[in-house]
Amino acid sequence: DVCFDYPGGSDQMALRGVNITILPGQLVVIVGVNGSGKSTLIKLLTRLYDPTSGTVSVDGERLSAYRQCTIRQATAVLSQAHRIFPMSMGENIGIGCVERVRDVDAVREAAEDGGASGCIFKLRHGFDTILEPQHRAYGEHISDEEDDPLRQRLGALDKSIQLSGGEKQRIAAARTFMRFKSGKIRAVFVDEPSSALDPEGELRLFDNLRKERQGKTMIFVTHRFGHLTRDADLIICMKDGQVVEQGQHDALMTQNGEYRKLYDIQA
Repeated sequence: DVCFDYPGGSDQMALRGVNITILPGQLVVIVGVNGSGKSTLIKLLTRLYDPTSGTVSVDGERLSAYRQCTIRQATAVLSQAHRIFPMSMGENIGIGCVERVRDVDAVREAAEDGGASGCIFKLRHGFDTILEPQHRAYGEHISDEEDDPLRQRLGALDKSIQLSGGEKQRIAAARTFMRFKSGKIRAVFVDEPSSALDPEGELRLFDNLRKERQGKTMIFVTHRFGHLTRDADLIICMKDGQVVEQGQHDALMTQNGEYRKLYDIQA
């Protein structure tokens, strides 16, 4: 009976009376309109927040009883809130598994699985391309002549690489696949990571994620869920911070409820 209210939030609870059971190894899809509480539920499951009331348990133990580092080592989170760091393209992917950040083959494989290879090989320096290079150039006393050595040197400095939203999401996805290579991941949380990808790119990403399912519990949050829910072990349908339906696709379709309405809109 989990309830949650963001600190300093509105009078309305973000989650109210949530009761769900997720079994090890299940593929779970959480659906619902914007503001229904999907991402908030993920934040509680990954212990970014503790519930205001109620208990989140893992293997019969309160999640709050686990050390934060233990939770982080066993989970992988792919979301819209990704970061691109001022380091090389390869390092941005490799830090998903710090122990193998210099493993070129592993980084390339992760880039391929995350759909990032195409945009990387278009860059002049490939995996060695520095993202968001930090430069300061003072040009007040540089000659306007094109053949001025200092002006030529300034012009040769690497410019900041401008990545599209879709390219950033592919790099973040590749970092997640790199994280799997630690061999420690037991729970994967995928929260709307592909909003800037086209439907084909999203389908390929989700298919590659599902190939990594062995030994892991996978929980997806996505608006374009039609290709996921048919194969899901559990669908959780949320509305106004509550779980209004849960079950498998065929059973929920026969109920003609909120899930059926959302599915038919997509179809």
